Amino acid sequence: MKAVYDYYGQLFLDQPYLLWAGLAATIGPSFFAGFQDLAILPDALQEAAIAIFGRQSSRVAGRAAHDLVYYETTFLTMQKKIFEDQAPMHEAYLAGGMAEIEKFYIAGIIDAATLQAWQQIDIGRSTASESVADGNRMLLFREQYDIIDWYYTRMRERRWPLGSSLTYLMTLTGAPSVPQARPYPQQYPLRMQARMPRFMISARTPLAAGNIAIFADRWRLIETDTLPAYLAFIRNHPDEALELVSRPVSRRARAYRLLRRARQLVAGAVTHWEVGLRSLSRESVADGHPDRTSPQNSAVEIDLARPLTRESAGFGTATDSQVWMNRRREAFHFTVTLPGEREYHVQADMAVMLSSTRAGNPDRLIVRLAPVSLEAAARLIGDYATQWGFPADEADAWHASAVDQATGDRRYSTHVFKAADIGTVLLEFQVSHHVRERHFVVMTLFSWNNQGEKSGERRRAMSTDGS
Repeated sequence: MKAVYDYYGQLFLDQPYLLWAGLAATIGPSFFAGFQDLAILPDALQEAAIAIFGRQSSRVAGRAAHDLVYYETTFLTMQKKIFEDQAPMHEAYLAGGMAEIEKFYIAGIIDAATLQAWQQIDIGRSTASESVADGNRMLLFREQYDIIDWYYTRMRERRWPLGSSLTYLMTLTGAPSVPQARPYPQQYPLRMQARMPRFMISARTPLAAGNIAIFADRWRLIETDTLPAYLAFIRNHPDEALELVSRPVSRRARAYRLLRRARQLVAGAVTHWEVGLRSLSRESVADGHPDRTSPQNSAVEIDLARPLTRESAGFGTATDSQVWMNRRREAFHFTVTLPGEREYHVQADMAVMLSSTRAGNPDRLIVRLAPVSLEAAARLIGDYATQWGFPADEADAWHASAVDQATGDRRYSTHVFKAADIGTVLLEFQVSHHVRERHFVVMTLFSWNNQGEKSGERRRAMSTDGS
């Protein structure tokens, strides 16, 4: 873990436009400290249980310790998967620029959105334009949504109520190591309200109105606070940012260990309360509901046959995305209307619409299905090949390759199938392969240009050889 975070830091020190790597190195101490705290808990739990309750408690304590080891291992796996996905792209770009990144796209390893992200970085790197931040933001989205969200979900759903309790505790105690970034409970505190006949009592608590293991909650914190704080820090204090990243992550992590922060956490639990009382008029009844970070959905319909705006997509003033999901991970019906009166229907696990540029109109839609087995994924990709017009032999070749990978050491990979053009919409299907767990996550990727150019023209413009 130390080597990986130091590697990200060196990427940023050598090439300051690699903002994703810089953020990974800056936030690294928070996760490294949490990993260290988690690593000592299993043995400490067993020893404490035996000391208090005697040897007869060792079996129960051992089971609890086993659960904690699971979380420790899962965090390490997540970090490795991020490295396996992002490091090859960064090394390829440094070795040969966009020509090497385009090879990833042509080979079906990355999707059009990731290719465009690198194009944004490449175009803006010499002028320090906003496109550099936009491109790196899309790499960050890929990390959080494509690569590790499935693992956060597994941790939260493990042996109720252990998983939900532990991930919520992580939300409460986590402290971002990005200067000026706020912990979740401070950015999105849990607010409680009670209505009386003539008054409304409201309370702001030191608890969190969300859980970082839920993508909608985690991404909202990143998009509205962590990422803006990081970008402001490197923009306003570039020398300080470089000096910070140059320090070893193990040394920086000491300040974020739980024992070092215990007094601060206790003080926050006592002092971070605000109670208010106001008159309850008819006009105030409508806004007397607590904030909801993740909507509950039974069915969603999106029309991509017409131009979308931020307002029609439901983007907030401080966000460039919209998430549809159910907190209990119940599937919901998702329909996308496409040019030419075609429609896409699926039972979705989650869907996200976002803009690839800050404060821009939406130009991406990602619909994710629940994880399935290799054979189920192969059948689904075969059906998509027939329905949406990409070669069936490409699907067969991927299936054979996935069977071979299942016996290898590589933990994570993606493959993207490029469908036939549908007017202004570029359609792709991506399979994320979680090797050791034998699970495959299928996503349908829609992208479009706000200028309304045909998807075929856009596809040709994205690759130098027209692939």
